[in-house]
Amino acid sequence: MTNTWPLARGAVSEREAFAFGAAVLFTVFAGDAVPNALTWYGAALVWAAMGAWGVVLTVRAKPTVARTPRALWIFLAWCLVTVAWSHWHAATLASMVAQVLCALVAFVIASTLTWRRILDAVSLAMRWVLLLSLLFEAVVAVVVRHPIAPIWTDYGDRTVPDAFYFSRAELFTGGRIQGLPGNANLLAMVALLAAIAVAVQLAEGRMRRARAIGWLVVAAVVFLLTRSSTVVVAALVVGVVFLVAVWIRRTPTDRRTPRYLALAGVVVVVAGVGVAARGVLLGLLGKSSDLTGRGEIWGHVQGLIDQHSVIGWGWIGYWWPSIPTLADLAHRKGVTYLQAHDAYLDVWMQTGVVGLALFVVYVATTLARSWACATRIGYDAALRPRSFDPVSLLPLLVVVALLVQSVAESRLLYQGNWILFALIAIKSRIVLVGEEPVSIGDGPRTPPAKREFRWAGTR
Repeated sequence: MTNTWPLARGAVSEREAFAFGAAVLFTVFAGDAVPNALTWYGAALVWAAMGAWGVVLTVRAKPTVARTPRALWIFLAWCLVTVAWSHWHAATLASMVAQVLCALVAFVIASTLTWRRILDAVSLAMRWVLLLSLLFEAVVAVVVRHPIAPIWTDYGDRTVPDAFYFSRAELFTGGRIQGLPGNANLLAMVALLAAIAVAVQLAEGRMRRARAIGWLVVAAVVFLLTRSSTVVVAALVVGVVFLVAVWIRRTPTDRRTPRYLALAGVVVVVAGVGVAARGVLLGLLGKSSDLTGRGEIWGHVQGLIDQHSVIGWGWIGYWWPSIPTLADLAHRKGVTYLQAHDAYLDVWMQTGVVGLALFVVYVATTLARSWACATRIGYDAALRPRSFDPVSLLPLLVVVALLVQSVAESRLLYQGNWILFALIAIKSRIVLVGEEPVSIGDGPRTPPAKREFRWAGTR
């Protein structure tokens, strides 16, 4: 079956488009597994091959940019402009190539797959990362029985910080596992994204109940074994947003204003309580008052911002360890951190207040469209309200999870988070979930009689 989506004018089979989407998402969310196992040179070949595949699909599909988010392209254009005054010209140019290529990959996936097939690709990729992460940690814990470093490193007799290990062999010791991403916080986010995708698939009837429950248990186990306070907060916020979105969706359009006003009041009160009791809340999450060193890192980044606050130091994305200004900025317990641990501070430092404003517009418009996907009441040709499809919640829940993480991590600016967020930004600009024509591959994967979770009564 070839792709019949009107914004992809060429012929790309759904099978190939799906394989590409799932492969890309798996590769980028597997994180450090690729360079740790293949060296950085091998990883560069894998990533280049993925990029080349994306370029070929773009040429064959011939998608149009007519209905894609201008905010994304304007932000990228400004990042490119910063090369004119960048303090690391070569790094800015190289990073821009990777940044634009990742946006192109997101663009071709959004243009060749429907929302439901995007859901399937996200679910498949995240589930494989979880499964292989558990298998990897089990082999290290049972067979190797000691921490292992990336294959391209040799620390000799030096004391190695825990953060440098690919796996610390702690699956059965009560420690935090790192899995394929090589980082407990990143693996926890994969578990959260997997849980979101599988839950939506279950509600859509695209996965049988027993299988879905099994995968949700796997996600929960990984979530508990990683013990990431950032992702715990993200999960709580996602749960609240889910309840609020369903509440708003069940409300007729002409009666939503009072609920929005009440919701705004609740947000203000909760924010005030959170600020006043932040010490107690951080203690419950096992964090110090400076968020386990993040406050110190933010202070150092703010120092750089103060020097070039309007136009920034130049785009770089993930900090290069070969640049002394950045490599000497954030140290903690023998580890050099190569990010600001806050996407917005990172953007401000790199692209100035101008770039920050453009980035905030990009983020805010994507969040607004995702909210519209979840709460907008669509109508058919006879002006009858369409029933609510659970897949409508996917963009909102994923975007909220990524945005919460972006407050404590800069991952929104590169690799998996950048691609997934751009994918939702582009797809939601092309078409909202409720307005998309149904494709052959969008049908339920389980018999109608077993599709218990259809959000009955939500119109």
